[in-house]
Amino acid sequence: MNKLILCGASALLMLCGPAVAENAAAPTDAQIAHIAYTAGQLDVEAGKQALAKSHNKAVRSFAETMVRDHGAVNEQAHGKTARRQRRDRAPEQQDEECQS
Repeated sequence: MNKLILCGASALLMLCGPAVAENAAAPTDAQIAHIAYTAGQLDVEAGKQALAKSHNKAVRSFAETMVRDHGAVNEQAHGKTARRQRRDRAPEQQDEECQS
């Protein structure tokens, strides 16, 4: 009897899942960028941890690649974000910055 109830509840959840997902708001570009940046940062930290703990040549090589590549992508993304924020400021704010 418990298995039947569990199966019924599971089937109901599977059928309702797509309907709930349709009502969810799609992430904005800024949210997607933040998620990608955070994931890259986690990869960099994991690579640094692997370098600190591992003596395996293949692991260290992969970790160095992760730190280098994901770190570079994050730096590039951070630079683009900073430029976009400066560009999107009101002209009055830009004039004040130039005068200081």
